[in-house]
Amino acid sequence: MSYSYIARQPILTRDQKVFGYELLFRNSTENSFPNIDPNEATSKLLLQQHLLGDIQTLCMGKQAFINFHARTLLNDFPSFLNARTVWVELLETVGVDAPLLEACSATRAKGYRIALDDHDFAGQWEPLIPMINMVKVDIQEQGLELDEKIRFFKEKGVPLLAERVETRDEFERCLELGFDYFQGFFFEKPQIVQQKSLAPNRISMLTLLSEAHKKELDLDTIRQAIEQDLSLTYSLLKLVNSALYGGRKKIENIQHALVYLGTTEIRRFITLIVLANVSAGQPEELTIKSVTRARFMELVTVEILNEKHRSSAFLTGMLSLLDIILGVSMQEVLRQLPLSSEITKALKNREGVWGYLLQMTELYERGEWEALDKHPLKQKLNGTDIGQLYIDASQWCRLALF
Repeated sequence: MSYSYIARQPILTRDQKVFGYELLFRNSTENSFPNIDPNEATSKLLLQQHLLGDIQTLCMGKQAFINFHARTLLNDFPSFLNARTVWVELLETVGVDAPLLEACSATRAKGYRIALDDHDFAGQWEPLIPMINMVKVDIQEQGLELDEKIRFFKEKGVPLLAERVETRDEFERCLELGFDYFQGFFFEKPQIVQQKSLAPNRISMLTLLSEAHKKELDLDTIRQAIEQDLSLTYSLLKLVNSALYGGRKKIENIQHALVYLGTTEIRRFITLIVLANVSAGQPEELTIKSVTRARFMELVTVEILNEKHRSSAFLTGMLSLLDIILGVSMQEVLRQLPLSSEITKALKNREGVWGYLLQMTELYERGEWEALDKHPLKQKLNGTDIGQLYIDASQWCRLALF
């Protein structure tokens, strides 16, 4: 059995809210379309893996950007997808000719929006420009002296997306230039000049998290901590009453919720709600990514190990971005949490079994398929559709957060 790779890269607005995701679909080395262009295989894989009904889940209800090769446009492949939520991303490698122009015109006529990927401002694209709804510019390739190059698009009101924005300075420069949307890892690489201290409310959140992951739970202490915070109270009751539990039983108070959940789920959900609260003011994608990562690592662990270890995998994934969310070093985060040595090694140095799993997950999220294929844990996943595990994790995240 072959398995698929599905990754997503967030597209953020000027205020760092998630506008949508560029979806990266690939098959394993056992690709059932080995002799066709990989970009065409990307599109066909959508149907092969029956993902048409899962795109909204995968993108958390946001817009989806999908790469299309010229032949997939000529074959009218976008017509299988929802024009309200899917953008057709036209690859920079296509040749501009009469058939392509006709296909793009027909695609636009059906209500689809077209984004021109990695625009190099060459004259060959001029016949296409009237049909383009967004222009994506790779700032690592084009540089940041773009005022004159992008003036035409700004005057015409064509949205501009800056790709490969990797630092805070680059993000701020792109804001000055007037870019509307952004892709890159700038929000995961904060430029910390001074050591930040934790605000009191965040310290209390970490205290609660610490309590939840002690060997013996003190339910009374946990109850009091939650009851003292309205947002935590609301979040926990909302989660327990949500579709995650099928809405079978209405919970009226914190004590009832804790008893109903049980030890394992208390640890899991307190980690979730604390993360959601401490990430306030940070890019929404960080919370989405943390929760999806945690669930994905849990599902992978069940496949390659067993149920016994799923909680450790989940916790490792959930905490793996907490240093970025809090704006402090991971060492400072770990100092305040009574975590096992295995989880500590994983978060600090990507070592040990959870470190290797976290490392593999990060490769998967970035769509680095060649490196992923060489990863030791990948061999243990032969026969598992990890693309479907990723979709399942996204579905779980959507239910948990929204």
